[in-house]
Amino acid sequence: MIRSTNKDLGEYDLIREPEHVATVWSAIEKALPEYWDKFIAAERKPESSDPVAALAAKFGKVAAPKTKAESECELLSRVFEQAIASYEKEAAKYRQFFQPDAIEEFHDDPNSFKQALARDVPVIANTLRQRRAELREWQAHFRMARAKDLLEVFSNVMDFADDWCGAHAVADYEKFDDPEVFELDPLDDDEAMFMANVVGMGIKSIVLYHLHPERLPARGRNGLYGLYFLSGREHFGLPSKSSEFLMVNDLSPASDGSIVMDQNYWYPYGLYSLYALRVFKWIEQRATKAGYSFDRSVRHVYVERFFESVCNQHIADLKTMRAHERFEVPA
Repeated sequence: MIRSTNKDLGEYDLIREPEHVATVWSAIEKALPEYWDKFIAAERKPESSDPVAALAAKFGKVAAPKTKAESECELLSRVFEQAIASYEKEAAKYRQFFQPDAIEEFHDDPNSFKQALARDVPVIANTLRQRRAELREWQAHFRMARAKDLLEVFSNVMDFADDWCGAHAVADYEKFDDPEVFELDPLDDDEAMFMANVVGMGIKSIVLYHLHPERLPARGRNGLYGLYFLSGREHFGLPSKSSEFLMVNDLSPASDGSIVMDQNYWYPYGLYSLYALRVFKWIEQRATKAGYSFDRSVRHVYVERFFESVCNQHIADLKTMRAHERFEVPA
């Protein structure tokens, strides 16, 4: 979408239409096998010789036996176990910070909440530490934000997530196949869960992903750019002739005048969840054929790791799209 016109062309309604969703998914589904194969190829360890056997071979002219090639199941176990371990290390910080009792105590001292948020919550702390020019505006807005308002927004998000999880059983979630069925629109639209220029859906989804990885995906850079590449970079008939997964920022060019192609930071969370869940089902089916079994309690960790692989296959494209110096900005 185009930043200057994204709210004027009715595109957010169009991308929810069943026919449009079906067309986009058809393109993604067609691309998935190739990207999966490249994911496997990129992660595969090269065959190596045993060093002792190699040394013996050098002097005794005995061929050094090669180590057994890693199977696809072994590869997936290694890669995804590393991803889950990394996720769990980070998620522990979110779980500790957003404990209901801890949030309740912060209401007695909102200022301590803001200080702890900036120090202990990775998505906030890491972004505040960045020294990139394009983050200065967000950093300034965060520093000016009232502690009481920040506490209220995050408290409302936590309350919504708890109620939502209670009302949407895991068994039901696995069958969801319509963006409206997810019933996540309040996270996008409810002003009580939003702070302009400070707390948007990117930050909220990353927090929720670290608390509820089974049902709430991280709608960040990897996911949106991943879907952009998987969908063949097509616009699928949108009036702006641009991809729904991008926000072409014609209002704030880079320092060299380049138009930056950001991820669509206003992309509907329910619709994103639909595509993320479908991608999970596809990669689960593919991995099962290789003998690997997923732990669905961390469903979206697998999806995030796969989207990371998709983006890694397009590093040069992303550097150009993000005007080079803006590359690797946190979600």
